[in-house]
Amino acid sequence: MIKYIMLLSSVSLTVLASTLLKIGGRTINFDGGLWNIALGYLLSPIILLGFASYAVAAILWVYCLSAFELSYVTFVSSFQYILLVLVSLFVFHEQISMLRWLGCGFIMIGVVFWLKG
Repeated sequence: MIKYIMLLSSVSLTVLASTLLKIGGRTINFDGGLWNIALGYLLSPIILLGFASYAVAAILWVYCLSAFELSYVTFVSSFQYILLVLVSLFVFHEQISMLRWLGCGFIMIGVVFWLKG
């Protein structure tokens, strides 16, 4: 049971990290040159938290790679695409076209088929 929690945590932390980096990236001034951009990244708590989330997700991912078959974790991790679309919709208020929703549906159908097969 713990290995499934670790897998879900890895996927969730990856989604959280992407969300935090997008939020933090909106606060960075990209007009000041490379040094100012790098300094903005280093001084932004949201961006640092996003990088930390990626780091923890990577550690959990390595555990999952050792606990499951590679093909299994790879397909389960594709669920993060769906979660990121939901974040895009509800957090960033992005418009998601019907064709993209259809693509998400195909991803989920593929994941279900893979996991059941």
